[in-house]
Amino acid sequence: MKKDARSLTPRSSTPQRRQHKLLQCSKSQPFNASRLHCLRQLLAAFTFLTGLWALPLLSQAAGLAIGEGHLVRITNGEAATVFVADPQIADVQVPANNAVLVMGRRAGSTTLYVLDTDGAPLLQQRINVRHNTEALQSVLRQRFPNQRITVESAPGSLLIGGSVPDAQTADAVARTVQAYLGESDQLINQLAIASPTQVHLRVRVTEVSRAVTQQLGVNWSAIATPGNFVTGLISGRPFHELAGTLAGSSIGTYSGSPDGGYSFLGGYTNNGNSVQAMIDVLDREGLISILAEPNLTAVSGQTASFLAGGEFPIPVKQDGDSISVEFKPFGVALDFTPTVMADDRISIKVRPEISEIDPNSSIVMEGIAIPGLSVRRVETTVEMASGQSFAIGGLLQNNVRDVLSQVPGLGTLPVLGKLFSSSDYQNNKSELVVIVTPYLVRPTDSSRLSTPLDSMRPATDIEYILHDKIGLDPLEGTVPRLTGHAGFVY
Repeated sequence: MKKDARSLTPRSSTPQRRQHKLLQCSKSQPFNASRLHCLRQLLAAFTFLTGLWALPLLSQAAGLAIGEGHLVRITNGEAATVFVADPQIADVQVPANNAVLVMGRRAGSTTLYVLDTDGAPLLQQRINVRHNTEALQSVLRQRFPNQRITVESAPGSLLIGGSVPDAQTADAVARTVQAYLGESDQLINQLAIASPTQVHLRVRVTEVSRAVTQQLGVNWSAIATPGNFVTGLISGRPFHELAGTLAGSSIGTYSGSPDGGYSFLGGYTNNGNSVQAMIDVLDREGLISILAEPNLTAVSGQTASFLAGGEFPIPVKQDGDSISVEFKPFGVALDFTPTVMADDRISIKVRPEISEIDPNSSIVMEGIAIPGLSVRRVETTVEMASGQSFAIGGLLQNNVRDVLSQVPGLGTLPVLGKLFSSSDYQNNKSELVVIVTPYLVRPTDSSRLSTPLDSMRPATDIEYILHDKIGLDPLEGTVPRLTGHAGFVY
């Protein structure tokens, strides 16, 4: 079977056929209307080719990292003017008439323009500047070979993601990436910790206060009523009501020592004449110890609060003479924020506080008593390793008060001067220490934890008697327990 010869011949493209026709009409045809039409087609083709040559060279978008450079060659002319749309993203230099050096400055996108001496565009190219994620990924693989960390660049920010085993590894990754950020770039940290680090804080607040009071006072009251006159001598504090003495009564009203000391009374009364004396003696020593040990656990980077105490009401006057009530907390409070750093170092912002109602600081306003507080508060930030202790606060206070009262002249007499003088000596010493100890902890099985109720049971009668009379504590491990069905709870 014989095929058509036209089917085997490839068809020429449209420009080739048009060029063939133009050459054919220019050689064979005479100068007439058909020849003039061919010349018009030839002129249109020449104009089209000239316009293509005059258009700027459109190149593909160039990708740069911050700090890197890219050399662009100009092949269709000599560069006279070179600029970029956003100089903050990229910078340009012209080392030669046919070459332009583009350097990345900040993550983002901009456009490069190259013009010739006539202002005609020679090149238009889009420049995409990003963070140097390849170099950063290489550094992260070297420093953290067992971690899968991803890095994504965006204009004005750098995002890191993945999973790390602990908080110190996450902190090390963040500090490594920080060096690749610009001045105005932000780090978006989306690293997930496989097992969040938890910190248990133990705070011990110990205060010991010792007060010594010694008082010796001789108080005199000598009254004489000769005729219609009244004379007398009164020294020290008023301990006797004089109304009965002036009326000739031998019985009066006496008051003891206001400080709770011992008072010795003696005197003589006859016909409106009275000589009485009262000696106040006090030797008191007090010891007060306060021990508070709050414990609290929190995740690294989170704030935890603890309060064991109560709230007392405070009246607050409102508009229209109305009174509302606000409650203020008191007791043992603890606020702390732990941050686990590298090498298991723990940075702790801690604020322990112990407050109690102090009657000596109370005030009365409009018939309403408002109680005062005695507060011990410490707020600081320290850094230590797990299991180490730090004394974050301490106070040593010593107050001495020694007052001597005497009758002028008589109080300075040898031996007898003691009868006309009084002494009041007070010495208050207090010492306060606050110690914190953090621990890195992990959750455990509930069977390994115990509460005070697990080992508590009522004591028998014999155990109660031994504890009360002999001083044995049956709760100690060295003291044997006596079992029974009845007993006392103490």
